[in-house]
Amino acid sequence: MSEIKNPPISETMIERIKKIVEFHYGFTPKDEDIYRIDDILRSKYAVEHDQRIIRGLVNWEIGKDILKHRDRVGSLEFEKTWLEKTIFRYLTYATMCYRAGIPEGTISLCRTALEGGLRERLAEELAKKESVNASKLPEVTWETLENLKEKRFNGLIQNAIDEGIIGKQDFERVFQKLKFGGQNSRRILDKFIHGDIVWIVNFVKNREEDTRVVGAQDLIEEHRIISEMSTDKIAIEVLRATYKIAEILYFKNDKTAKPANP
Repeated sequence: MSEIKNPPISETMIERIKKIVEFHYGFTPKDEDIYRIDDILRSKYAVEHDQRIIRGLVNWEIGKDILKHRDRVGSLEFEKTWLEKTIFRYLTYATMCYRAGIPEGTISLCRTALEGGLRERLAEELAKKESVNASKLPEVTWETLENLKEKRFNGLIQNAIDEGIIGKQDFERVFQKLKFGGQNSRRILDKFIHGDIVWIVNFVKNREEDTRVVGAQDLIEEHRIISEMSTDKIAIEVLRATYKIAEILYFKNDKTAKPANP
């Protein structure tokens, strides 16, 4: 395979960069700084290109199921939902983090997508039950959102189950790979988000995963490498689960989920 080459940065592009930076950020960069960063980015691109292809392939595999709904609901409706709903906005950011090789950002943004998405979807469903006309629905939905602002993640999940928005079995199924030793998925997400390296290493070892590290200088470096490797794997599992929940909330919810018994 021939080496990937990008055309050298032009004088026109340099002047354009200067104008944009000066207008938006209030300073004029030096030519040598532009050349230096351009060179760093080109070297980084050449080294990481194959890994970016791999992450792109994984991301496509994770997200392709939800794209199947585009033909069913129509492209305009699909894009409208994707652009406007909280869970898809943060899911987009989480996906960008994954493709950029930032698994911690992926996990954190997926957690935000799930909590914010459940809160918004629940508010929409509760507002519809008020039987108001269409012009008043946004106002009632906003009021309901305000009433739910202090509701925590577990409470939102239970409310969504009670309202028939999602089934209890749905959460158990999509987060099955994250469950281990009686610990719920929310706790696992929080530990990875907060970078609790001791907990993460113990979690991985308890799952009987291969934690062998070759070439580590000492125990601290070995555990750091284990933590980083496992965080990347967990990010993929969390991203996949969040896509599934988003699909259920907006593209697969046909009211077959039954409210929990009182």
